[in-house]
Amino acid sequence: MTDQQAAPRGERKLRSDTRRNRRRLLDAVGELAREAPGQLTMQAVASRAEIGPATAYRYYSSMDDVLAAYVLSVVEKLRDFSTTSTAEGRPLFDAVVDKWVDLLAEHGPALVQLRSRRGFLERLHNGNEIIAALRDAWSRPVQGLLDDLGLPDNMIEYALFLNNMMYDPREIQDLLQETDLSRREVITRLTEAYLGALRGWARAG
Repeated sequence: MTDQQAAPRGERKLRSDTRRNRRRLLDAVGELAREAPGQLTMQAVASRAEIGPATAYRYYSSMDDVLAAYVLSVVEKLRDFSTTSTAEGRPLFDAVVDKWVDLLAEHGPALVQLRSRRGFLERLHNGNEIIAALRDAWSRPVQGLLDDLGLPDNMIEYALFLNNMMYDPREIQDLLQETDLSRREVITRLTEAYLGALRGWARAG
C-alpha cells in the first residue's frame, strides 16, 4: 500500500488542496509578471489565483518566497531536460542553451523579478536550492564542453560561474528586446563569447 493510499481521506484532500493552491499561486505569478510586473504583490497574486491572502501567506511567507518557488520550478524543467538528454559534449551544451532560451521566452518576466544580494559562488557553497538546481542542469553540458575544448576538469566551478553570468535571464531578454539580433544570433554570439571566456580563464592560469 502506498503512502497516498494509507493516508486518511482528510489528509489526502489536504495534500491535494495544498498542491493545487501552490500551483495556482505560481501560475498567477507567471501571468502577472507578463501582464503587469509592477503590480506583483502577494495580494495581487492571491487575487489572480482566487485564493484568500491569508491562505496564500500560509504557503509562502513573502513575495520573494513565491518568486523563488516559481524560479525553482522553471530551473527544474531545465535540469530535467539536461539530465535526461542522450546528447554529449557540444551538442548537449547547445541543446541545453536552446531549452533555456525557450524557457525564458515563456517564464522570463517572472524570473527577472527575483534578485539576490549574494553572488553565484556564495549561494552555491551555501546550498541555495535554485543554484543547486542550476548546477545540476548545467554541470554535464559544461563539463562536456570543457572536455571538447581540452580544458582542465578542475575549472568546472569557474566555468559554471561564467555560465551564470553569460546566460543571465535579464541579459538575454535585454538582447532579444533591445537589439535587432534574432534569437539564433543571440544564442550564437553568447555561446561564442562563453567559449572565449572559458579559454581566456584557462590561459590566465
